[in-house]
Parts: sequence; structure tokens; C-alpha cells
Amino acid sequence: MKIAAYNLRAGGRRNDRIHWRRMITNFAPEIMLVQETRHPSDYLEPDFYAANASRIHWLAAPDRLWGSAIFVRSGRLNPLTVPIHSGYVVAAEVRGSAWSRRTRRPLYVFSLHVPAPYKRPMNEILDYIATLHNTHDLVLGGDFNLAVGIRHSSEPVPAEAPWLLSRLRREFNLMSCWQTVHPNQDLAQTLRWSGNPATPYHCDGVFVPAAWYRYLEDCQVISDPGWDVLSDHNPVIATFDG
Repeated sequence: MKIAAYNLRAGGRRNDRIHWRRMITNFAPEIMLVQETRHPSDYLEPDFYAANASRIHWLAAPDRLWGSAIFVRSGRLNPLTVPIHSGYVVAAEVRGSAWSRRTRRPLYVFSLHVPAPYKRPMNEILDYIATLHNTHDLVLGGDFNLAVGIRHSSEPVPAEAPWLLSRLRREFNLMSCWQTVHPNQDLAQTLRWSGNPATPYHCDGVFVPAAWYRYLEDCQVISDPGWDVLSDHNPVIATFDG
């Protein structure tokens, strides 16, 4: 199974909206968490969208043409109403997926694009998640606009206090897929601001239950010229056995 997270940067260029098709074709994710995306039908072939519309949940952010989305390859997707930062955050309950049949637990899936000023909205989102029943496995991913890994003191970007990672671990028992696979390595770049493309910001990630550690095989940040022209964010792909 693969879980992918990808911020498209304001919907992507008008005549080059191939992001969804390329992600699905290249990586075949079981779960895809997309941010700054226009309506999915703008990116997908009509036949594919019609066949999969019930497994896609998209909402526009306030006063934007783009928002956040979830796509699942299998199972029943039931959108959740998130009372805060709707469109920046979308959520769904997923039952009957191929992965849920293995773990025997349904999923709560969240696609996040944390709005400014970042720390307060992030805590508000987590406060809401904390109200959900502890009967589901939680998958959380997207563009956090905050560091989603612990940095070494020698890395070029100043380290942030690890309050977010501590809360995700202690309160929700979630692990960062990328840092779990790459312990003691400098954080990979997931954001390339057009005015500062070299600084290795690491604000996109995928978090899953720590109980999935035994299934986690790999987590990669995808960066090459063919992807770099599509967005200032790099896709993050987490791979699990099964």
C-alpha cells in the first residue's frame, strides 16, 4: 500500500494540470492526500472521474478556487464535517478498503493544508481530531506549514521546538513515515519557494499509527525536473508492506 501527499501550488498551471493523473499512474496510491487542488475533475479523465467520484472528497478553501482533497482507491469513503478551517482541512471515514481488511480497523483520513499563523490552527485541528472516537486508525498528511521532522543542530534551517511531533506521538500515537525510514538523516526538502528554492524546508509529510511500524517499507520525497515544474512542493510517498 502507498499513501501519497502532494501540494499542487494554487491548483497548478492552467494548461498543465496533470498532477492527479501523474500521481495515480506513477505511484498507484491507495490513499492520496492533495492540497491546493482545484476540483479533481479538472485533472482527471472524465471516465476515470465518473468511476471514482464516490471515493473522492474535495472542498474549496474560503474564497479560493482550490482546496484540499482525499482520494482512496478502494473502500467506502464517508466525508466528515470538520468545523474548523474547512477546505484547508478535509477528512473522511474509510471502511472496507484493502488495507482496513488487513488491520481490521476503519480509518479516519485527514488531508491538511494548515493555514496561517500555523501553530494555532494546527493545534485547533488536533483538538478536533482528539474528539473523535478511538475506534479507527488515523492517517494524517499534507502540507503542515510547520517542520514535520526533527533537525540536527548542524542543518542549515533553524530547528523548531518539537511540540508538534511530541503531540502527534504522545496524544495520537502517530509516527512520521519519512523520519522513521530515515533516522539520523538531514531532513529532505519538500518545499522549494520560488524566491528561495535552495533552502531545504521539510513541511510536507505523512503520519500513521505507530502500530504500523512493522509494515512501513519506505518513504520518499520525489524530486526531479519533471515534477519540479508542476509545483513548488515535492510529493511524499510512504510505502507499506501489503
